[in-house]
Amino acid sequence: MQNQPTTRPLSSSAPRQVRPKHRAQLGAALLLVLALFALACSSSDGESGSGNTSNGDASLCPVAALDDAAGPIKITIWHAWIGLTAKTLQSIADSYNKSQTKVVLSVEAQGSYEELLKKYQDALGDPASLPDIVLSEDTTTQFMIDSESIVPAQDCIAADDAAAAIYEDILPAVISGYTVDDVLWPAAFSVSQPVLYVNQAHLAVAGVDSTPTALPKTLTELRATAEKIKAANIPGVEQPLVLRVDSWYLEQALSGVEQPVVNNSNGRSGLATESDLISDPTTEVFQWFQDMQKDGLLKAIPYSDSFGQLFAMALETSSMLIDTSTAITSVNAAIEGTLTNEDVGAADLGIDLSTVKFDTLKIGVGLNPGLTESGVGQIGGAGWYIVNGEDDASIAAAWDFMKYFNETPQQVRWTLEGSYLPVSESAREDPALLAAFTATQRGQWLSVASDGLVNLDPEFPGPVIGPYNEFRSITRGALEKVTTGGGDVTATIKTANTEFQASLDQYASEVGG
Repeated sequence: MQNQPTTRPLSSSAPRQVRPKHRAQLGAALLLVLALFALACSSSDGESGSGNTSNGDASLCPVAALDDAAGPIKITIWHAWIGLTAKTLQSIADSYNKSQTKVVLSVEAQGSYEELLKKYQDALGDPASLPDIVLSEDTTTQFMIDSESIVPAQDCIAADDAAAAIYEDILPAVISGYTVDDVLWPAAFSVSQPVLYVNQAHLAVAGVDSTPTALPKTLTELRATAEKIKAANIPGVEQPLVLRVDSWYLEQALSGVEQPVVNNSNGRSGLATESDLISDPTTEVFQWFQDMQKDGLLKAIPYSDSFGQLFAMALETSSMLIDTSTAITSVNAAIEGTLTNEDVGAADLGIDLSTVKFDTLKIGVGLNPGLTESGVGQIGGAGWYIVNGEDDASIAAAWDFMKYFNETPQQVRWTLEGSYLPVSESAREDPALLAAFTATQRGQWLSVASDGLVNLDPEFPGPVIGPYNEFRSITRGALEKVTTGGGDVTATIKTANTEFQASLDQYASEVGG
């Protein structure tokens, strides 16, 4: 859910034709657990939300090329993960390599999503240096399309009769989330959801039930809970809710009430060229942030401070936080005392995490509160794209791995070990996953996040924006202005809308929109 560097398309030609080829130890340690995962994953007329995967062009995806390949085909996947998630991906790749003899998959970490995208952009000038599969954050969907460097999954599904059942099993909200102009672009998915983390001990003192179904469902209810916590005068608690101010809070809230931020079906039936940022729901979100801060209920952490919100939860100066579901596995391991430095991708902490337990910190997880209900909004995470390289066999090999990754055993492992949510119905119904969802704390938390994914409306999957990073920078700055800066809500939104429109105009001029 983090900001991306400026992304620009390669040309103004139609994107569909991608072929032919060419402080305290406790606080510091838990801080690290959450922060690294936050940084690594850092989220109309409904025409694009049908979940249709049958209209691809089979001639544009050479799925049969692997059959005639001489010797094993070596392919590479680029990712931006660390710790347990990276270890899980490597484990799945190792299992895939052992399961067959036609493909050898190598896994390469490229730093943060921002660093990965920059490297990918640089490699576009030298196609031979591109990977065969790239995992790119959900905010880059329009850029990946405009780069003309990927093979749409839609085409490979059309070319492979055996694949139809795999994609029909994937949750409609996931398919629609990565479908633009009725074309599904990535072939696999790493999907996350924002969830509400709560300090159960604090809520108990305030007389608030912390079971998932009883937690706040709306921003209004979240405020009411914060008021109860504040009134309880819990020692050490400064502000009941802590949030690192970012654009995706606004995006989730707007998608949850089907409020577009751009034209053309929120950018899904054509290139987004006009801002719809000025709206009653936008004003409601901005006003909520400002009022919460003014009334001492919200600790609004500036975006430039990557760790303040995590310190607040770890040191128990705040009682509630909304953050990514991908931290669940590592937070659980930290509480159980099974987390190691390697698990969070840190070698020189000065703290041996394997000796630190957080069992006195009782955490609960609930669905993300929205304007009218909880668990609605849009998916976050990354799309897994097949790169349009010059070797047909490599494309076919990448497609073969994508099908393997989408199988139920790998989806279950990806959830229980990597913290990403199951994207298929068969994975959600798998006995091992169901057992973990009921028998373990980690599983119960993941189950809450997974239910939130199912709740998402496939008819309104959120925006697709060319200058998405500019949009986030603009709206993030606006939210900071009305909270920590005390700016006027109406004037601030108007200014943000004007700046966003300028970014849309510039992007459209560069792609010929």
